[in-house]
Amino acid sequence: MERTPWNGGKTPGARDRIVQLLRRRQHTVEALAGEIGVTENAVRAQIALLQREGLVEVQGEVKGARRPAAIYGLRPGADVQFSRAYPVMLSHLVRILGRKLPDAEFRSVMRELGRQMAASGPLPVEDPRERIRAALDFLRLLGSAAEAVEENGRFVITGFGCAIGEAVSADARSCIAMAALLQKLTGLPVSERCGHGDRPSCRFEIRLPGK
Repeated sequence: MERTPWNGGKTPGARDRIVQLLRRRQHTVEALAGEIGVTENAVRAQIALLQREGLVEVQGEVKGARRPAAIYGLRPGADVQFSRAYPVMLSHLVRILGRKLPDAEFRSVMRELGRQMAASGPLPVEDPRERIRAALDFLRLLGSAAEAVEENGRFVITGFGCAIGEAVSADARSCIAMAALLQKLTGLPVSERCGHGDRPSCRFEIRLPGK
């Protein structure tokens, strides 16, 4: 009996079907069009969008009737962007740690986590304002929709939503990790003033030198 993959009752569009096929193996445009039942031009349009998103790349070519045909595949690491397991696993891990560890130890773990995350961030520069701007750009790369405003000798970073919302919902002390990340990247004192309601939102205050 033929097995039909379960997809929650949703009918995937051409883009999602292309991604599903490329997650299994590499394909040419012609092969994708044949599998999905759409025109090759429709596939090319979706492939172009996926390339701009950094999800798909050319990984070779095969001999065609008139000219070589490109073989497309997912870029290394692209699978992470399709997985919902990461935030679910993180939230459960944070909840377990929060329940099993004493408060001081949990906070220490979150600070160490933030410092480890900062290790993949930008290299430090001399000007503190430039360090703050670079740290803000790094937050955006991590998925944060944030902006910074300078006022009264400090920078206030406000997030519209939260890049680690699942973890914060599991334990509000998770914000300590993001504060530690900012402190490591900027080399400046950081105070966490985040909102912890139904939709967590980030807010960090960074004191400028001599202020």
